[in-house]
Amino acid sequence: MRSPASVVIRRRHASDEAFIADLGREAFTEYSPSASGQTAHMASTADTLVAERDGEPIGLVIVDVRGEHAHLAAIAVRTDFRGVGIGRSLLAAAEASARARGAREMGLVTAEANLAASELFLRNGYRRRRRHARYYARGQPAIEMWKPLVP
Repeated sequence: MRSPASVVIRRRHASDEAFIADLGREAFTEYSPSASGQTAHMASTADTLVAERDGEPIGLVIVDVRGEHAHLAAIAVRTDFRGVGIGRSLLAAAEASARARGAREMGLVTAEANLAASELFLRNGYRRRRRHARYYARGQPAIEMWKPLVP
């Protein structure tokens, strides 16, 4: 098991493009056949943070901030680094970034069957807002969640 102790979270670099597309394919293809391109596009148009260990990118989070509302568009960690707190660190960094840009609330949508993601969000103060049937391109249902970013 790998430790998150030496993980650094930084802003996306242009050199991260291939990593972002590859991680999008690894993490999200079960939901969309074009997950790689969609993830790369989202990363190029929104605030994207990358987790790296020893100079190697291992995770990402993409947040779109519009006024007082932020949307967590994607969060993913390479399979061999999951389960050690990197997702939690990325989520905290995304929330801090959104707060710094004036957001008062963070919303997101996650696959209903993605129990690891749902647990991460619930453990970190997110609440379920509603269920969306057949939300993803491949027809899976999703859960919409939100969290206030200010007391």
